[in-house]
Order: sequence, then C-alpha cells, then structure tokens
Amino acid sequence: MARRLVLDVGEDDLPEVWALSTNLDPVPLVFRLNDRLGWGLGRSADWVRERPEGTYHHALFRFEDGPREYALLWNAPHQLIGTPSAQGPAEGLFGQLDPDPSAAYFIRRPRGINAFLVVDPPLSSQEIVGLQRQLNDVPGLLGCNPRTSLTPNEHAQFVFEPIKDSDL
Repeated sequence: MARRLVLDVGEDDLPEVWALSTNLDPVPLVFRLNDRLGWGLGRSADWVRERPEGTYHHALFRFEDGPREYALLWNAPHQLIGTPSAQGPAEGLFGQLDPDPSAAYFIRRPRGINAFLVVDPPLSSQEIVGLQRQLNDVPGLLGCNPRTSLTPNEHAQFVFEPIKDSDL
C-alpha cells in the first residue's frame, strides 16, 4: 500500500525528501524524533521494492499533523525474500552465503544516509529553517539536509498512498 512507483507525477506533486544520517537504529531514532519534535511517528506497513534478486522490505514510520504527512523511510531493508532463481546454489567462493538485506540500500550515494524524512506537502522556506534547527537538537541524529539530487524516478518513489485507519 505505501509503495508505488509513480512516473507521471508532476514536479509540484512530489513531496519534500530529507536525508538523515544517524548512529541509531530505526526505533530509537523514531522515539527521539517523536520526543523532541512532538511528533507521533508510528510503524506503518513495510515499504516494498521488487528487484531481480528478490523483494526488499524497508521499515516505514508515518503520521499526519493536520494537512501535512510525515514519513520516515529506513534506507536499508530489514528483510529480503529472494526469488527462486536468486536462491539457487551459486558457484564460487561465496556461493553458500545468504545475501545481507541491510547491504542493499535504496539510495546508495552519497554514503552515510540511513533514513529519509518525507514531508508532504513540502514545507515553506521558513518551515524548512525551523525544522532543520529542531532536527539539529535530536540526540543521535548526525546530519540532515533536504535532498535536491534525487533522480525523477527516485523522487517519485517517495509518493506514498494516504494513511488509512488500518495503517495506524
């Protein structure tokens, strides 16, 4: 549900995406964001992406604050369900090792991005400055900045379905 590739979305319809670097795991980061910012991020259905080697499940946390929706998407997946062709025995030195899902980042470059904060609709310039100040005070959050270098295909994947009561 909270996953779809939307390639026909106009630039005005795309949410704002921030890259976050942290030394925390997803749940402690969400707890600290909720505590410091007065948010109510809660676990939502996994964000799923299909790749030739399998299906990756990324942790997704969401909440609504009036007309604005916030989502925190973890960059590294927590689960990989391999395709039958990818699960067959592989030849070579590392043929018997299971793939590590946490090594398959959604956005690989620049390195060090642990999560994405998605804000829809986008913030005003004044709100961006205020949010950046608040985020700088979150313990364990090492860096945060709005992403301006996403390709259109990457950016369009951050368009999530609206939250339903069943997602809460």
